Amino acid sequence: MKGDHSGFDQVLDSLFEGVYFVDVDRRIQRWNAGATSLTGFHAEELLHRHCADNILLHVDERGTQLCKSGCPLQKTLEDAQPRQATLFLRHKHGYRVPVHVRTVAIKDDEGKVVGAVETFREVNEAERWKARILELEKVAFIDVVTGIPNRRFLEVQLARLFDQLSAVAEPFTFCMLDVDHFKSANDLYGHEFGDQVLRSIGQTLLCCLRGTDMLGRWGGDEFVLLLPNTDKERAQQIMERSRILIAETATPVAELAVRMTVSIGAAVVSAENDRADLIQRVDRQLYLAKGRGRNCWSVA
Repeated sequence: MKGDHSGFDQVLDSLFEGVYFVDVDRRIQRWNAGATSLTGFHAEELLHRHCADNILLHVDERGTQLCKSGCPLQKTLEDAQPRQATLFLRHKHGYRVPVHVRTVAIKDDEGKVVGAVETFREVNEAERWKARILELEKVAFIDVVTGIPNRRFLEVQLARLFDQLSAVAEPFTFCMLDVDHFKSANDLYGHEFGDQVLRSIGQTLLCCLRGTDMLGRWGGDEFVLLLPNTDKERAQQIMERSRILIAETATPVAELAVRMTVSIGAAVVSAENDRADLIQRVDRQLYLAKGRGRNCWSVA
């Protein structure tokens, strides 16, 4: 990994995938333009730093911090075996991005491991949703603060799901997420911080969605997930993953990285429900989640 690599670096920077090289001590030796695009970090910020310093704060969907234990790159350095994994990295602005990761050992002429390379790309569902948002912007369905769909979009989709429910009796789940202690944090750190928290949570949730799910900002510090064809058990899995990833998201302010959590109330919708009944049921579950100490969910 020494010498004049200007031509090689140009090739690396032409790739859409993020690519970075580390030596045996996990010091970053190269960082391509694709990695900058996916993470927000530029090469000059990271070169010669240890990736084990939790720069990207890799976590799995259970919230396990992989830079401290279970790092695919570290394991590849140890046994020279290639690996693949799907995990969530932290963007420079704090929100979580789902990526497919591959790690490969680099060996010298004698077969000794002298470093490793990690490549990563954003998972397809997140890419699909970002393309969808570009379309929604054309019809004023995007919330200007968070960059995700707004309540107008959610109301249209909710009406559509109710219409489908009466036709095919296919259940769906409505989830309301409320940011815990948001007003206190907003008052303490300022409205710009509050907006950044909402953006970070919105973008983290956006990257957690399946292609058929729908997300939007309901208003204030409330978000809604609409989960078509989703029963109670599957909804619990989605809410738990969302809760964990939001709790692992940090919003920078001054010299701090402040973590916020959400409480989630949800209800599985059946043919007997109407909109007013549904909102009342969800509000009840959200109240129960907050009563249990926040940073949790409740579903009926």
